[in-house]
Amino acid sequence: MLPSLFIEAAGFPERWQERDLQKYIGDRLKERGFQTQLEVSANGGRADIVTSWQGGAIIECKKYLDRNTIYQAVGQLNLYGLNNTHKLIVMGFLTPDAREQSSALKTASMVEQNPRIQVVFVNLEPEWLPGGKVRIGFGNLKFWNSRLTQLPNFQDLRWWLNLSKANPLILILAGSLFLGVLPELRKLTPATVIQQTQQQP
Repeated sequence: MLPSLFIEAAGFPERWQERDLQKYIGDRLKERGFQTQLEVSANGGRADIVTSWQGGAIIECKKYLDRNTIYQAVGQLNLYGLNNTHKLIVMGFLTPDAREQSSALKTASMVEQNPRIQVVFVNLEPEWLPGGKVRIGFGNLKFWNSRLTQLPNFQDLRWWLNLSKANPLILILAGSLFLGVLPELRKLTPATVIQQTQQQP
């Protein structure tokens, strides 16, 4: 979607500023059930958005993302991300300057080689478009994100802790399943297993 169409559909003021985009993103995250705070003090600066999305994320908003603004935002996020494990996310519109778009996309893919950093072009991803369907979050899984390049490390205990913090319902379901199966497992003592195998012809 062209930024001008996005801006109109989202109801931004005529002379909109970064804070309008910041508020829009914050509202979308709240609609999806994530805790979200705007303008949070962080390591000598002010993070645009801090949210429980993706197990904890710091978002830096820029009106238009080109090579230079992506580098600038990543620099800010690296400062805000000191002494925490939050995901660092740059969000904004892909620059409308056609000559700059390929370098912006290439820069995004380069900085995303660091698994902690993500670049989101809000006018290119359906989940962020005005009037688009709100997708319910699944912690770090993000199955709907076509730009996800690698799966999470399921053997990392921190990943499971972040998943359970972001989605307590999953923890409850897993516990219920385990408690439902446990009584059946107790019935299978070695003696009953041997007895069942002997009864088979």
